[in-house]
Amino acid sequence: MKYLLYSFLALGISCGIPKKGSETKLAEPTEKVIIAKEEATKPMASQNQLIVVLKNAKSIDDVKSLIKNSGLTWSKMAYETDASKIGIVEVPEGKRDFWIDKLQESGEFRLIDANTEEKLTNIISEEKNNLLRITKTQCFGDCPVYTVSIDKKGNVVYNGVEYVLVKGIQKFTLSEKQLQELNEKLAKKDFKNFKDAYNNPRIPDLSSTYIVHDGKQILIRLWKDIPDELIDIHEYIDGILLDKKFIE
Repeated sequence: MKYLLYSFLALGISCGIPKKGSETKLAEPTEKVIIAKEEATKPMASQNQLIVVLKNAKSIDDVKSLIKNSGLTWSKMAYETDASKIGIVEVPEGKRDFWIDKLQESGEFRLIDANTEEKLTNIISEEKNNLLRITKTQCFGDCPVYTVSIDKKGNVVYNGVEYVLVKGIQKFTLSEKQLQELNEKLAKKDFKNFKDAYNNPRIPDLSSTYIVHDGKQILIRLWKDIPDELIDIHEYIDGILLDKKFIE
């Protein structure tokens, strides 16, 4: 009996001693590494600022009066030449989209957009790189309304508004020959030697044509006694748009 007791006691002790090569290791806690993907930071549009590009740079006083009478604030002039005016307008918080639509109805602006630094930089760059821009406005009848802008590399942006075959924005590029011919026509006479306006204010029912080149804006409302060089440029661009079937 004493022998059996000693046997059980020895067996219990041997079971409690860890064996060589079979030691139990505690698992080390593993760190869960979370890699956050960096998202490209996009410029946020200001909730109460608009970029406005005037259709007629000469009407800046009228435009500022329009802004003031609408209860808005003309914040600053962002870019200014004789032929181009770009301003920043402050509108009430949360009313940005409303005022974009409302100001477009005035017919005073070529472009209105929410203000970001990137957009403003791009718009100013486009203005500086402009070779020729022709804008045609409404009359009391069915006069075509559109803007066509051509940069120095021959890239064309057409925006058809009313009484045209194609409405909206269309982009294309002039051929090398077309760009060369256009540059030759523009070089025939220094634009600074043309009048600012060819007009008869006593005749109200006339469409306005604005021709912008080399920092000079020319208004044509009365197609009489117009310099041949201006007529030639206008007809050349008209011919390109006719070939594209944008206008008729």
